[in-house]
Amino acid sequence: MLVSDLVSRDPDGATTRFLRVRDQTLKIVTNSPEAGGLVSETFCPPGMLGVAETDGEEAPDLVIADVARDPSTVAELLRRSAQTAVRGAYELTRHYRQPRFDAEGHTVFVLRDQNSDEVAALIRTEGRMTLVRPRSGLGDRWLTRIIRDVATRIAKAEGSLVLHSSAFVYDDGAYLVIGDSGAGKSTTAIALARLLPSAGWMGNDRMHLDRRGQGYQVTACPLPLAVNKGSLDVMGITDFGSWSVRAGFPQAGSDWDRFQGEDKLKLSSQEVGRYLGVRVVPNAPLAGVILPRVDREADYSLASASAAHATEVVTRNCFSLDDNLYGEDWLDVPVRRRAAPPSIDAFLEHLAKLTVLRCSVGSAADVARLAADFEDRVRT
Repeated sequence: MLVSDLVSRDPDGATTRFLRVRDQTLKIVTNSPEAGGLVSETFCPPGMLGVAETDGEEAPDLVIADVARDPSTVAELLRRSAQTAVRGAYELTRHYRQPRFDAEGHTVFVLRDQNSDEVAALIRTEGRMTLVRPRSGLGDRWLTRIIRDVATRIAKAEGSLVLHSSAFVYDDGAYLVIGDSGAGKSTTAIALARLLPSAGWMGNDRMHLDRRGQGYQVTACPLPLAVNKGSLDVMGITDFGSWSVRAGFPQAGSDWDRFQGEDKLKLSSQEVGRYLGVRVVPNAPLAGVILPRVDREADYSLASASAAHATEVVTRNCFSLDDNLYGEDWLDVPVRRRAAPPSIDAFLEHLAKLTVLRCSVGSAADVARLAADFEDRVRT
């Protein structure tokens, strides 16, 4: 199939939906029910990363077409591109480069997950991105990944401050759980969301903050909740063997059963609600920060964080200063308006007016104690 055919018409049997990302409209076309279902499951509830369904009455700012084909079709597309276009390279994610092929009127990008040899392609033309990828579980994920990438770039361009953080909601306020990888952000956030009354979970790994009047609005980025068995043990969760999760459990022989294992179980926002019984909240005003440490060997503690410690941890985990996920803007996302994000100094100055705690937990009993002590502190 020629590039001109792929980018000029939608695939046979495709469904169309429209998504609103902040103040921009995306037209999403796919001939894969599985890919469409994953989009629905990921951006749920509406408002995750500022994404929500819309009726599409106005012309879209960007069309994203998802075309499932046999692997041989993808291979032939890339072979022809290599023969007829100028070869280069681009940064798919930070420090992970893949080939690109620049031709008149379009560019073809090679898509390859870091953990798989399966190859897909994205054709970028004016106002349109066309995914051409195999009919597979991995291929079905590319549509969600591209939409999430586009929404993230729009948010950052419009001035979001992005922090390496999980978050939970209590009394309608968002509490960021900020820390380095392995500190226990996900465990602490989901545990408190489960144990506190009328609480909710916001998301995993990164939060977007936008100035709203005198404060900040926190919006979740719908990355999967990644937990290992050690984290489930700390939260007192034992029934995971009966779960039927989309991503599946880590393979036998992996280290997911170790407390600091790299292999983790990944749950979508809908699966968090389904299996952990937690309300998922897409956005809420910032109310405070917790700086966690989850360590089975450490004693339990909860105390106010010093300004120096908060500054060190927050600055080190500000993706707006050093984004470890996205490289160059190879998608060339159209943005209606641009604004600089709040400075880290301005954010820290505002943080000094809020509840900022540091904690250490190492067992299910510690987690239950943390929930009770946290509630006492914020109420007083």
